[in-house]
Amino acid sequence: MNEQTPWTSFDHFLTTTEDEPPLLDSERFVSYSLDDLYPEWQKKAHCRGTGLDNYFGNEEEQPTMSIKQVRNASKLCDVCPVFTECLTHALTQREEYGVWASTSGRTRRKMFTMIDNGSVTVDQVVEDWRNGRREHYTSGPLRGNRGSSRPDE
Repeated sequence: MNEQTPWTSFDHFLTTTEDEPPLLDSERFVSYSLDDLYPEWQKKAHCRGTGLDNYFGNEEEQPTMSIKQVRNASKLCDVCPVFTECLTHALTQREEYGVWASTSGRTRRKMFTMIDNGSVTVDQVVEDWRNGRREHYTSGPLRGNRGSSRPDE
């Protein structure tokens, strides 16, 4: 049997690998599908199945995405039912690459800096971004100060 051939069923796996089924209830096979590796919300995302190149670029052709590519990817994000979950994930998991909830890696790096220096929280960023208050995160130079939106504590 060719190593590249995917198993079509558990029985097919057993016959092609010559493994035996568990004899006791305490013995179990651990079987994961690719879907098990992703959070439930990602299964509802509009970008699912559209191709990674649309959201992460093509490393062989162009290592970074152009502004036009980011804008095209963002069009689908803006109407996605899991927009909030996606942005929250991207910020809490510190996703540096690709388009997540209409944000580029550059925009998220600015958000990370603002979160790290205490000028905003993840929840504030998500709420602002979801409600169209994006200019604070996309315009002007990246600043390392605590910002003027919140007084020092």
